[in-house]
Amino acid sequence: MDNCLTYALRTWRFGRASDHLLIRKSHWGWFPHFAVIFEMQDGSLVKKEYVPLKPRPRFLPPLFFKGVEKTTTYRREEIIDARKDHQL
Repeated sequence: MDNCLTYALRTWRFGRASDHLLIRKSHWGWFPHFAVIFEMQDGSLVKKEYVPLKPRPRFLPPLFFKGVEKTTTYRREEIIDARKDHQL
């Protein structure tokens, strides 16, 4: 049993320029949601967060809940604009 804040504070490596604490409004209420974003050397981003197994909208968030660690990877890719390569 954990919550998103305790998970983010435990995972976040404070003081590293490549690590960021993300705070946003929760999808399930007015309260904040916390996650950690890591910048990798290749330019990609890895977001780690703790989310509930059975989320539901509520007025007050539970102090601790059963959840899972969710990891999302965002890759930086070069996009080639075909309009610039071909002159008509």
